[in-house]
Amino acid sequence: MRITRKTLLQSGDALEAAIRRDMSGTMAAELDKAIFLGTGANGQPLGVIPGAATYGITSTAISDPATWPAIRAAVVRFMAANAATGPSGIKSLIRPELWAFLDDQEAFAGTGITEWERLVKNIGAPVQTSTALATPSGSPLATQALLTTGAGGVAPIFVGIWGAVDLIRDPFSDAQSGGLRITGLTTADVTVARGSQLQLLTGLGLVAGA
Repeated sequence: MRITRKTLLQSGDALEAAIRRDMSGTMAAELDKAIFLGTGANGQPLGVIPGAATYGITSTAISDPATWPAIRAAVVRFMAANAATGPSGIKSLIRPELWAFLDDQEAFAGTGITEWERLVKNIGAPVQTSTALATPSGSPLATQALLTTGAGGVAPIFVGIWGAVDLIRDPFSDAQSGGLRITGLTTADVTVARGSQLQLLTGLGLVAGA
């Protein structure tokens, strides 16, 4: 984080609160990327999605426009494997682009009922993220979704945070302009304890009829 000379002149509790808030938000976003998208190389942990095969997570390629029935099939697999007792026990993680697509698709002609309404009626509103899942890509454009269930109240993913956040104060790099740099460092690791409680859906198309 770079703090300008003009900002430093605005001393007070509000400045400290703003710096804490901005740094906390940035670190939360970067932790999301590491936990779900970490490559396992160059100091990164092996994230849930790149490590799906390693962690024993079922991955299904939809390769069709996203619909509630496509997601429902994964819910059925959870129940068939006794990992969930019903749809209400399933939680999902999606990109905002998938919400926009499902909300724009009419499930039954002339009814006004969208695929999004069918989804939230059965498993509740998904958590939407722009950091934990990769940006939609490909032609036609497609995205991913991650489904999970907490069988027996035990989380399938464990994240270890080692020690407190280390702060490095650097008044020298931007000394010519009177600025200050603050770097926050934290060490984290991730593992999947129960791959059977996770399912990854890939190739959820975001183009109707593609």
